[in-house]
Amino acid sequence: MSLKEEKSIKFNFDVSAYRLIGRELITDRITALFELVKNAYDANAENVTVEFIDINPLTPNSKIVIKDDGIGMQFSDIKNKWMVIGTSSKRRERLSPAPHKRKVAGKKGIGRFAVDKLGDKLILKTQKSGSSDILCLETDWSHYSKLEDSQLKLSFEDEKPFFTDVENKYWYDTGDKGKQGTTLEISQVNEIWTESDISRAFKELSKLVPPNSTIANNYPFNITIKSPYSEFENVKVKTQLIDFATKKIELTFDKKNKTQEILQYKKGTLNKINVPERPCGLLKLTLYYFDLPAKRKYKKHFNSEIDGIKIYRDGIITTPFAEYVADQNKQKDILGIDKRRWSGFFDRFGTRDLLGYVEITDENNPEIIESTNRQGFVENEAWEELRKFIIEQIVQLESYFKNVKKVERENTKSSLGTANQDLKTLKKEIASVKKDASPEVQAKLRSIEANLGKIQGSVTKSIKDYSKLEKESKQQENLFMSLVSLQTYAAMFSHMTKHTLGHILTGAEYFYNNYPNPNLESRFISISKSIYKEMLKLRKGVDFMLKYAKSDTELEEINLRELISNLFNNIYYDRLIEQGIKTTIEIKDNLILNYNRKALEDIFDNLISNSIKALKNKKDKVIKCSSLTSKNEVTILFSDNGIGIKEKDKHRIFDIFFTDTAEEGGAGMGLYMVKTRVEAMQGSIEVVDNELKPTGATFNITLPFKK
Repeated sequence: MSLKEEKSIKFNFDVSAYRLIGRELITDRITALFELVKNAYDANAENVTVEFIDINPLTPNSKIVIKDDGIGMQFSDIKNKWMVIGTSSKRRERLSPAPHKRKVAGKKGIGRFAVDKLGDKLILKTQKSGSSDILCLETDWSHYSKLEDSQLKLSFEDEKPFFTDVENKYWYDTGDKGKQGTTLEISQVNEIWTESDISRAFKELSKLVPPNSTIANNYPFNITIKSPYSEFENVKVKTQLIDFATKKIELTFDKKNKTQEILQYKKGTLNKINVPERPCGLLKLTLYYFDLPAKRKYKKHFNSEIDGIKIYRDGIITTPFAEYVADQNKQKDILGIDKRRWSGFFDRFGTRDLLGYVEITDENNPEIIESTNRQGFVENEAWEELRKFIIEQIVQLESYFKNVKKVERENTKSSLGTANQDLKTLKKEIASVKKDASPEVQAKLRSIEANLGKIQGSVTKSIKDYSKLEKESKQQENLFMSLVSLQTYAAMFSHMTKHTLGHILTGAEYFYNNYPNPNLESRFISISKSIYKEMLKLRKGVDFMLKYAKSDTELEEINLRELISNLFNNIYYDRLIEQGIKTTIEIKDNLILNYNRKALEDIFDNLISNSIKALKNKKDKVIKCSSLTSKNEVTILFSDNGIGIKEKDKHRIFDIFFTDTAEEGGAGMGLYMVKTRVEAMQGSIEVVDNELKPTGATFNITLPFKK
């Protein structure tokens, strides 16, 4: 029989909890304002007024008053919902009452503590429809603060009230029976609100629902701001409709077939294709791209900057995303859009080029979860896939506009050439007319000829400058490609050097300890040959690395079999032996290609590196490279029997920053670089049925013969 007497003990909240779930959790005033306005949305309100009274400078009468005409609350609601931290009421009842039946925005049960970020004292006044009673509740956060300070002077063993022990006064006032709603009167305001602060609040609240949407018609929700500033004295917040975008993209989904629309750029056109549903769930994306003239129009009309992509759940913004900073470049980039712009060599779009609205729902995207502090989302597979999805669409859009610019450049260059030729023709015609003209006309024609000569000189210079700029731009891009490949190769070179020097050191040490010794002569000869071979391998490795100092435009005749053999048997030899990978080359000895060696080596260098990662957990590991030739082109099949490529990823493996090997150091640059290199050679690359089944991947590379 047990002598133990079981007892129990409860968790309690220290009085400092008001700070932890209030001002220290929601650290931005606009976020706090958002939370309280969203509460009005959940309460079925059609109209909300946010009024700022005496907020610059602050006085004893300073207030922020948020008033709505929603369903209001009765005492049981105050007691069992408003006063309960983390209440599940909105998780239980995901729709607001009729007539709107909105999907409620709040779910965590702590949004009301946003009040503490705005002011120390709150008087809540609420009235239900059909009742003449106004229920009033007072919460004085300064009382909690004083209590917290006094408790710091006590020892832990002393009896002291917990957060849930503090009492808050309530009472009833008489109101108009025909009215309903809730008013939050926030006094003892914490910070001055300048006109620019009010302007920012106005702009951010205008994003509460996505623009160009039917949401506003289905869920009428009007916000009015009142303040001492003339521009915002009594102004209705309006959603910023987009009319100035250079291009608008709308992607949706097919719920029945569980497919998602995505963008795919191919051969100069931007198309929509359907792919299987991803872990982030089915969603809608509206994306607007603005070129420079469109940005100017937008800024002039709305007096605000373009600020990236927002996420909406069931018709209302999920979170303001990030705390406001005056310098947009220092703002948090939780989608990773601006992080991609570090290269500078490519036409990347940033948050100041794009406006976007991702529309998710509780039903379709339950695993995308807002973080408690409202500054981002819980890091999980669904959120990571959503970020990838957004970046992939931007990449396709970038590729499309990169081609548009390329076509424009070619047209401009062609127009300059045509203009130059027209000027030459015109000068010839003037010369022929001048022979038979009078002296007066000849004088005028000479003047015209002189001016035409100046114009032709300017056009000729423009053509040269344009060609020079094109060449420099191409060199920059090639340099970046080389650096990407060099980064991959540097690790292999270090690995190879370490092993090679280790073998040389072992042999040299044997010589040092045993030479001379006639009895070991045959051993000395064997070690000498081994050291010689290792030195040759090291020299080839150094030569391979030195190629990055050479021009990216130099063409030479290249034996394809020798090039790939050098990668297998020298550069990657130790790595391949270490991991037990067998290699097969089925390429004719006399297959000669006329290309830039560095570019061609970059392609196969990256493919081998990817295959090694894909073969990591396989037993019988194989990499195979073969070729087929026709009259005008060579087809190269590069295969491995690794983990293969998922069907849902085949359309995006060549996209920049897409990777399935982040754990092994993959950055999503290798295959993008390979595709870019191949296309620069007027070739093509695609994933085809794997020839080393049942697992693995085969890349089909086609390159034209260059005479």
